[in-house]
Amino acid sequence: MAWVLCGAAAGGAARAAGHAGEDWAVHFNLPDQTTSATSLWTNEYAIRDALLARIEALGSGDWACLSTFTFSGNSASAGAAGPILAAASNALARGAKLGFVVDNGVNVTSNYWPGVSLGSLAARPGNALELARAPAGSGIMHNKVGVFWHGAAGQAWVLAGSWNFTGGASSQQWNIFTEIQNNALGGAYSNELRELLSGRFHSNPAKSHAHDRTPFRLAGMDRDGWVRFAPYPDGKYGGTNALTDIVNAIDSAQEEVFFALNKLTRAGVVEALIRACNRGVVVHGVIPKSDRGSPGQDSYEMYQLLRHSTNYATRNRARMYEAYYNAARTRRDNNNRDLVHAKYMLIDPRGANPLVIQGSANWTASALVLTSSNDENVQFLPHRGIAEAFLAQFAAMTDGLEPWCALRPAGGGAWLDYWLPETNAHELVFTDDVAGPASAWTNRAQLLPAGRGTHAVPVALDAPRRFFRLRPAP
Repeated sequence: MAWVLCGAAAGGAARAAGHAGEDWAVHFNLPDQTTSATSLWTNEYAIRDALLARIEALGSGDWACLSTFTFSGNSASAGAAGPILAAASNALARGAKLGFVVDNGVNVTSNYWPGVSLGSLAARPGNALELARAPAGSGIMHNKVGVFWHGAAGQAWVLAGSWNFTGGASSQQWNIFTEIQNNALGGAYSNELRELLSGRFHSNPAKSHAHDRTPFRLAGMDRDGWVRFAPYPDGKYGGTNALTDIVNAIDSAQEEVFFALNKLTRAGVVEALIRACNRGVVVHGVIPKSDRGSPGQDSYEMYQLLRHSTNYATRNRARMYEAYYNAARTRRDNNNRDLVHAKYMLIDPRGANPLVIQGSANWTASALVLTSSNDENVQFLPHRGIAEAFLAQFAAMTDGLEPWCALRPAGGGAWLDYWLPETNAHELVFTDDVAGPASAWTNRAQLLPAGRGTHAVPVALDAPRRFFRLRPAP
């Protein structure tokens, strides 16, 4: 091949850490990989601070319940457990009713705040914390949730997503939370957490599933959203479970799919993504290297299926990215454990029918399918503003909204395949010396017409050796 193609380069979408609407907000943290209390990155603790604000807003007679898989961090500025315990203690002193659900591995006696632990709050005289700790067994209590009912306003807020209540979840991982005001959604989460507060965890046959798949609608939605709670009533492939809902959503995609998944082990998801690529949908994804980098890791097999070109019927295939190590983008994922801790997928986020799928669940059998395993929650949100917020998180974490191009053989010739993230026109520029100055990138090979999406142009086999990149047209 006479042409050599250089990676695309251009300015991406604006990177922000929070978005909000009339009855919703989305919060995502910007990690700096430094746990020192004296080194705080802007919006590093955005999720924690949103949760603390909700606790601090509780008044006498209000009810709230929190739930987390892990719990740690005693620093006032760079921790999570300590500030949450302090806020919970103050809310109880104001007369708010408060519950707290944790997994079996959480230490309920540790004083993450001086003189305050979950156990001491549960044992305090008068208005005590209602505390439930999951039993050891076949599953885990994996929810990361805050539900808040404000009695005077008769209003429920639900905060949920991938962020565990720890300092490391803010400083060392990429996480995201939705904050939604909706009484139907609040009722569903309240019912789930009351089941857990009553000791009915995992596959307990007495646990009620009546609130599973509760529908709700926010301002700006043209159709109902819904929420799933694991364990599910039907563990079969195609049965009544979150995996079936996810596969159906991917099969409805028309333009784009973006996903950020801490774990992906379900072949049904990968098969649906490949089907989407084969019908022309552009798929962008990120999975942390610590979970898919070598054989034996949970996501390795599914990652390899997505990467192998022989699994696709066309030149279009899933585009996989490395996450950035930190929000400053000083380097990319270097096998940092659980660097991408988010668990979401966006279906046509800029199309006619955007859908966000997100929650506590890793995309595994125990979280999406089984009838006898984890306690989890998964939200299905057909909402354009929320989709845009998640897209901004993907852009902050990866190069997923940068234009890219690739040279690929097809039919005895070569084609330049390229993807444009925005509707404005772009240009393909080249240089003969990739080691030369930035000013050398002044030669325009082609003006690419406006139009977000994938495109292809033929490449002459006897073209001169050059290096190419994409950028927005001036």
